[in-house]
Amino acid sequence: MDFHWRTKPAFIAAAGVSLIGHPRALEARNSIMTSLVRAALAGQGGWVSYSRSKRFYEPLSRYEGTAYTYDRVKAAVQELLDLGLIEEERALPGPASHGWQSRMRATDRLIAAFNDCPFEHVGPREVIELRDVDGERMAYTDTDNTRRLRKVMEARNEAASAIRIEMPEGDGWLHTPGHVRARSEKTGGWVGLRPTPAPIMVRIYGRGRWDMHGRLYGWWQQLPQARRIELLINGEVAFEEDWSACHPRLLYAMAGKVPVGEIYDVDGYDPRHVKAALLTVMNTRTTYGGILSLMKREEDKQGTWPHSLDYTKSLMRAVTDRHEPIAHFLGADMGIRLMHLESEMCIEVLKRCEKENIPALPVHDSFVTQASKGPRVTAIMAEIMEATCAEINPCQSSRKRRFTPQMGAPLSGGCVGSSASASLVVVKTEPVSVPVPPVSPPAPRPLRWDPELRLEAMIAYQINVERAEMALDRCEGIFEVWERREARAREIARSVCADENKTGMRAFPVNIVPDRPGGNKMLSPKVGRSPRKSGSTVRGRRPRVTPSEARA
Repeated sequence: MDFHWRTKPAFIAAAGVSLIGHPRALEARNSIMTSLVRAALAGQGGWVSYSRSKRFYEPLSRYEGTAYTYDRVKAAVQELLDLGLIEEERALPGPASHGWQSRMRATDRLIAAFNDCPFEHVGPREVIELRDVDGERMAYTDTDNTRRLRKVMEARNEAASAIRIEMPEGDGWLHTPGHVRARSEKTGGWVGLRPTPAPIMVRIYGRGRWDMHGRLYGWWQQLPQARRIELLINGEVAFEEDWSACHPRLLYAMAGKVPVGEIYDVDGYDPRHVKAALLTVMNTRTTYGGILSLMKREEDKQGTWPHSLDYTKSLMRAVTDRHEPIAHFLGADMGIRLMHLESEMCIEVLKRCEKENIPALPVHDSFVTQASKGPRVTAIMAEIMEATCAEINPCQSSRKRRFTPQMGAPLSGGCVGSSASASLVVVKTEPVSVPVPPVSPPAPRPLRWDPELRLEAMIAYQINVERAEMALDRCEGIFEVWERREARAREIARSVCADENKTGMRAFPVNIVPDRPGGNKMLSPKVGRSPRKSGSTVRGRRPRVTPSEARA
């Protein structure tokens, strides 16, 4: 629901809603009814989503106030339905909803009753949000960190409130009271949004942690890119610049490497497909999960991913080989952590722009500003990117001295302790060539396993992996001949074992792939020993020996 529009309380009488009950309960009920009606009216006859899940309303005391509870909202929706003021379409409960919420829209009667009703915009109660794994808002307790984050966002919103955004009229734009529709050049569809009088941003964190996600969100981000550059920023034509390959560059910095050539350039593949594969596998927990996500991806004007499973697998393999220095980061769920780094960079860019009095609106990894300020914003973004990569690079030296410690400080006047005005003595030396003895290659490590038994265990492991992947594929409606999968599993096993035998190091630990079929369990040292002889022929516990018998 959209809670950012407020109407006068007189709407209740105009809508024909009865006012009977306890004063405090009546106040809460009227507040909820107001929110539902203003959300329906803001849609201008279109659908507006709302939740019928109890889990959704648990943290609303922090974000929307204590009046919004599951029972009250549910009762208010039912009352509006009975009065014929809204129409409703309910989503299926639980996982059957596939992430969709229920929705409602205002009827002609409600629109006619509030045709001339004035609306007043109110900002969000919270400028930082914490969400769980499912994307639902979570309640949290204030700490020094949350107060600091809130203070930072309030300062950014205060600076952004001075920015005036104007939207053009004509082709590609459709304006209605409190609602704007913009047409996308790529898909041809219309995008609806409700602009606010002043640019207001909310920072959203994910997975219940303050070091994940953290991107900034504003209403202008819903506009298609072709429409955003048509905006007027303080009366001037807009300009948008983004960080090129932001997330891959950050991953290379984490690995202590520098990308070579174009990041999205892979021989034999379309750069658009390479970009889609690389950015997708960054946000999945496994490489195969990235392949499945690509198969379900929607492309512009082409419906679903228009390529086969074999092409997608070969594309992902080529992308992984092309970016071998960061291959261990791919399929490791790094996307949400990279978003947090990107959001911190975004905050720094906004701070720099505020100091130089440059209006800037963030769009995740890009910024919309005035055309005359575009080159300066681009330079600021480049400086922030360079500083961030240098900070997170594990190979970056932190030494700030301008001389090498083992060589001593630079001498002035030819000796230590002479005056600073003395001339610097420079001694030129001829390079001395020292013959370097040839280095013999290291001797191969002795194998600690039987290659044939290890190969059998590896084949069994790879076949089990293929069976698990086949089961996942069937759930997604993807079918492949088992003989082909089995042959691929045996080929992978032979390749892995060949590398192990060559290097003398296991590619998989023994707890995953044992050295022999059936595991590495050794025979117990007690096996094969003769049973202990005793004087008793009766099964069970041995008879107790008395001291006199022992002396005898």
